[in-house]
Amino acid sequence: MPSDFARSTNAAPPLALLGGTAVRNKPFSSRPHIDEREVEAVAQTVRDGLFSRFVGSALPGTREGLRQTSEELEKLDAPASFFGGPNVRKFEAAWARAHRVPYAIAMNSATSCLTAALMALDVGPGAEVITTPLSFTATATAIVAAQAVPVFADIDLDTLCLDPASVERAITPYTKAIMPVHWCGNAGDFHAILDIAKRHNLHVIEDAAQAPGTEYDDRMLGSYGDAGVFSFSEPKNVMTGEGGMVITSNPEVAEKCRLIRNHGEAVPMPNDTDDFALNIVGYNFRMVEATAALGWVQTSKLEMVNQIRKRNYQYLRSRLDDVAGGYLLPQRITHPESFYSYTAAFRWLSEASGISRDTVALALRAEGIPVATGVGRLMSDNLLFQRKLAYGRGGHPFSSPVYHGKVDYDPAKLPNAYLAHDVEYLGFFLLGHPNTPADMDDIVAAFEKIVTRRHELVAYEKNGKPSVMPFDRGRG
Repeated sequence: MPSDFARSTNAAPPLALLGGTAVRNKPFSSRPHIDEREVEAVAQTVRDGLFSRFVGSALPGTREGLRQTSEELEKLDAPASFFGGPNVRKFEAAWARAHRVPYAIAMNSATSCLTAALMALDVGPGAEVITTPLSFTATATAIVAAQAVPVFADIDLDTLCLDPASVERAITPYTKAIMPVHWCGNAGDFHAILDIAKRHNLHVIEDAAQAPGTEYDDRMLGSYGDAGVFSFSEPKNVMTGEGGMVITSNPEVAEKCRLIRNHGEAVPMPNDTDDFALNIVGYNFRMVEATAALGWVQTSKLEMVNQIRKRNYQYLRSRLDDVAGGYLLPQRITHPESFYSYTAAFRWLSEASGISRDTVALALRAEGIPVATGVGRLMSDNLLFQRKLAYGRGGHPFSSPVYHGKVDYDPAKLPNAYLAHDVEYLGFFLLGHPNTPADMDDIVAAFEKIVTRRHELVAYEKNGKPSVMPFDRGRG
């Protein structure tokens, strides 16, 4: 429960929402950790004229290179290749080493990576892929881009990750893969998901966009599944502007991802098998050299920037437990020793506090504290799924003649996801560089005011607060 200090009205100044002075009047920021190393790497790339060194046709050595490890391809001595230029291959090798896998394939976005990984595993027309509704929209739309059908399972309220029991219930004869999302960097009950996949002979594609450099038991997140995908968009732990990476230990998956990334339809020859040529249909998911230059320098800082996030998260969580512990539940982390928070996620308990989540968010923002109340809307609420619209006017892939399932996007099947997202969720992106524990203190101070003067917020609600909470990314 909140401390005696927090319960004393005299201990906290008036709320900014109700006319008081804000706790904070300077912006928060989570920026890439940039120094002269990134500047020099990009400048050298420009000086050398290395804009893209991909060649979209089979040069000598292409076939041999398709299954080479990323460290082997890093040593390739060629001004241009099917596998990109020196920065792309250096970034891939660095990322593969950091995650203890043989293969890493860089692309222009994590969305492209998810799509390529699904296609590499031949998860496409007629197939269903189970995933969470609580994620950025690209998780589900990548499944549609691969011509498969997303099926949303519910989340576990404590971990905010996939609920294994709901996943089990969602499996049909058409299920071919599970795509768990390591939400905020948390794996959730991931071993149970892996066990379900194994028992039902399903592929696993890890959406590890928010969990780079994270060890879960004795392996790195992203390396458990058939493929794992990371994002480098802002404000991720490693930032290159845009970009993504597929990792895998399967040479066949690596081979197919490399083909899908780079107009691989030009590579198969008349004597190749259909399996080799399958699902390679002219995509261009290539990463440019300047982006990759940022990437390999940023990768060298991964442990450092993760530790900044860990320090800030642990400090914030401990302080908030003292101040608002009876009303604010932190996301249950299943690997606390190696958790490097992408977002600090909490659930606000309206019944216990007498104040709605939306009013708390308004009060926090008035105090100068950016806070997210979700992702805009659950992926399952997108018109794409509610009306089953995607390709053409016939509703492909939902009404494809090769799809015989009956996917149902009924919100009633996802009670935990709707409760968390629409009623309880509070998320803070403010964990990364250059933020410090002193910045976390401002978040704590704002909650002290809210908890101490919550009776004033109860009256504020009764007098008619805004009926619709405007979406705010919460990034400042």
